[in-house]
Amino acid sequence: MEAYILDAEQVQENAINYHAASLGFYRLGYYVEKFQLPQLPELKVTEETPVFGGTSCIKHFFPDYVSIPHYPDSLQAFLHREIEVRAAKDIRDGEFFKPLEPDHKLFTPKIKDGSLSSDLALQAVPPDRPVYVTRPLKILAEYRCYVLHREVLAVNFYKGDWAVFPDPAVINSMVEKFEDAPVAYGLDVGVLDDGKNVLIEVNDFCCLGNYGIRPTPYAAAIAARWEQLWKTYRA
Repeated sequence: MEAYILDAEQVQENAINYHAASLGFYRLGYYVEKFQLPQLPELKVTEETPVFGGTSCIKHFFPDYVSIPHYPDSLQAFLHREIEVRAAKDIRDGEFFKPLEPDHKLFTPKIKDGSLSSDLALQAVPPDRPVYVTRPLKILAEYRCYVLHREVLAVNFYKGDWAVFPDPAVINSMVEKFEDAPVAYGLDVGVLDDGKNVLIEVNDFCCLGNYGIRPTPYAAAIAARWEQLWKTYRA
């Protein structure tokens, strides 16, 4: 078995993802081969040779790939806020905005508050480009839940108060009710100041960052999602 992992420098922001994936695949018995992005056309891939290197890799091998929705219809009850799609020019002061799924790396989600970071994010977006817009939430803590085959592999803290933990029953309910879910994905879940558990967003495991999940299940889920994508877009 062989897995291709992006050769990331230690100082790169996402390097931990690729190092964790490499270790995980090694422990699963894969031969791990590192590559640089210009080498993508040279890789000899099949459904049994997972490639992990970010969105550009997925789009290279699966040009028709469509990202899973950040806010699936079957999970609307867990949002606890109204989310609109509006042109960037129509974002009002104090509103939270983020890219739509096809552009999810275009800019970092922000609140329009007149800050430099907010202004830079808006400058990266054409005025008529649609974006998600909602009111800001008062989130005490945020966690990433890693899901494979409809089972939660890990729940990892990444922002806020580490002592405030989401309700496992609510997380399990999200997993149970997520219709048409891919074989592997991530649920970002927050705990509000009123105690409610809220779905922040859903992300595809094919490009999912590692916030603390152990390398072996991380790699196993990457491999499972790669195989599913292959059967969907290349079979």
